[in-house]
Amino acid sequence: MELDIWPGDFGLPSIDVSCLHFLACSKFCASPITYVTSTAPWNSPTGEYPVCVDRKGKGKPICDFDKFVEELRTNGQAVVIDGGLTPKEKAQIDAFACFLQQRLQPAVNHTLWADDLNYHTTTHYWYTSKLSFPYNLYYVERRRKRVLRTLANKNVNQMMLDALQALNMLSAKLGDNKYFYGDKPTSLDALVFGYLAVLLRVPLPNDRLQVHLSACPNLVRFVELIISIYLPSTDSKQSKSNTFWQTRVAKAIKQKEASAAQPKEEEAEDLPIRDAILFGLGALTLSLIFAVHSGIIEIQMEEEENPIVKD
Repeated sequence: MELDIWPGDFGLPSIDVSCLHFLACSKFCASPITYVTSTAPWNSPTGEYPVCVDRKGKGKPICDFDKFVEELRTNGQAVVIDGGLTPKEKAQIDAFACFLQQRLQPAVNHTLWADDLNYHTTTHYWYTSKLSFPYNLYYVERRRKRVLRTLANKNVNQMMLDALQALNMLSAKLGDNKYFYGDKPTSLDALVFGYLAVLLRVPLPNDRLQVHLSACPNLVRFVELIISIYLPSTDSKQSKSNTFWQTRVAKAIKQKEASAAQPKEEEAEDLPIRDAILFGLGALTLSLIFAVHSGIIEIQMEEEENPIVKD
């Protein structure tokens, strides 16, 4: 089988959350899958990555994570994913997967695609630099609109609160363990890794979730452990890329801070001048009214004489 995925960056084998789900899960069971990084999503049956295909023409392309896990379970892999779990633990994994989809995924999508500063600083720039012109402009805007539609009825503050609570719950669930169910990674570990790895590694100027995740050392250790064992980076240009993105993000943060401070400075400068002008006009008006009523100023009206009309 062949797994087509988005290219990697920032020390990750792929920048896409779903691609990392597929990658990690297949690596956990040592599946003999050929990994192909591609920037031609129009070749995918869904127009997106990841997609797992059988180049011998057997079976339909797989784009759904649950179907991919089921394929790995029944395809005679050296290690059966979730094979050592009890029915109760498998049911818990299904519940956790649904929980992550409802609580964490919307916030991750918002952070990458809906947040204007993050989108223009990182997401838009990265994808457009990988895709050919003019398709890059069409694809990135189309994908962003699709994400915005899914988030249309959601409150941003509530989304972020749900995500922070989800991170806390994952941290409590993991505890001091290597993985969520003992010493062997499961499909749940693959799901959690996909979300957390992107949040932890992708440089973003608005980094509320990143800061909170960094404050959960067991989750950070969990991500780094999977990367070092199953998905080590082979990118020799990583240090140069990091420097570029750090500079770009730092510039975006500086511009954000400057734009936030500018209205306050203008308001501080404009208010005294405005108040002085209003005070002066009010005082002048009151002085004129007092002068007229006290007789200091007399207003005389002269009647215009009727003109003489000559016949």
